[in-house]
Amino acid sequence: MHRIILSLSLVAVVAGCADPLRDVPKLQDMDIDASAGQVDALADPAGGDLSDVPVPDLPQRTVAQEKPRGGLLGFLGRKADAVTDDAPQGDLVDLVDGQNPEISSEVTAQAEAARVAGRADSFQADTDTPIVLAALALEDAPAPKKKRGLLGLGLGGTGGKTKSGRAPKLGDPDYEQVKAGTTLPYGRLARLCGVSKAQLGRKSGSWPERGRGYTLYDSAPGSVAQRTFYLTGFDDGCARQFTAALVMFASPETYEAVHYGTSGKTLPVSDTDQAYEKIKSKVCRVKAGKPCGSSMKKLSKDTVFVTVYERFGGSPRWKNLLLHDGEVAALDIKG
Repeated sequence: MHRIILSLSLVAVVAGCADPLRDVPKLQDMDIDASAGQVDALADPAGGDLSDVPVPDLPQRTVAQEKPRGGLLGFLGRKADAVTDDAPQGDLVDLVDGQNPEISSEVTAQAEAARVAGRADSFQADTDTPIVLAALALEDAPAPKKKRGLLGLGLGGTGGKTKSGRAPKLGDPDYEQVKAGTTLPYGRLARLCGVSKAQLGRKSGSWPERGRGYTLYDSAPGSVAQRTFYLTGFDDGCARQFTAALVMFASPETYEAVHYGTSGKTLPVSDTDQAYEKIKSKVCRVKAGKPCGSSMKKLSKDTVFVTVYERFGGSPRWKNLLLHDGEVAALDIKG
């Protein structure tokens, strides 16, 4: 029994190793007619013409017109389309076939433009939003507002810039401007800008006495010699500098008591006298030579005389300043 099984297995192995296609004829051993390989692609329908075969109606497909492209890419695409349409077809055929070795630079530029347009079209299809190139402008930081005192009068020290429309004009008594540390001769008046209150010296007086207005600073308090004095409270933010041995404030009431009395009729008329009459007429609504009356309190808020003496005691001459509304209204020298 064991031998029979072994014999059958051997027969099966030998049968598996045999060639299964030995009975199939090979192509190189067969005789084939040369005209037999030519066959018709389509059979002739009943011997008729292909044009006679009915064709079913197909639904018409509407092609949507392409919307004009916007932005920079649309501009490039339109430029490239114009170049492509105007290019000679013969030159493009020669370029593709390689039959014309002498290709002009113009045709090359046209082909490059067409290539760029193709890239622009593919990019435009990815987005519906036109590309807009814009530049952002930097906003300037707002300048800090300058703080003002009562009635528009500056406080403390002096500013570096003057207020537009309120700075002294050429010909005004305080038009000249000097640097810190400058010493002026007696009788001259100048502006000093851009210094702090501490650089002006010690405060020696103010007008009005209560509230905020004009302030007087003494560079050498306690001295009786000529020295530098400073006045602050002007609309341009600068101090007024002058030289004197003694300085005193005089109210409009004191001025009217002297000039509108009996002795005042014999006094010469100066620049400060004329300027005061104009200011008084505007504020008090009275005629020249008449006291201010009931409006004196209003006038005295921002109007004051400053008497500047050349020497301490028995001075032969003095200088008068008339201050009004944050400005030097007039200056004269009397003696």
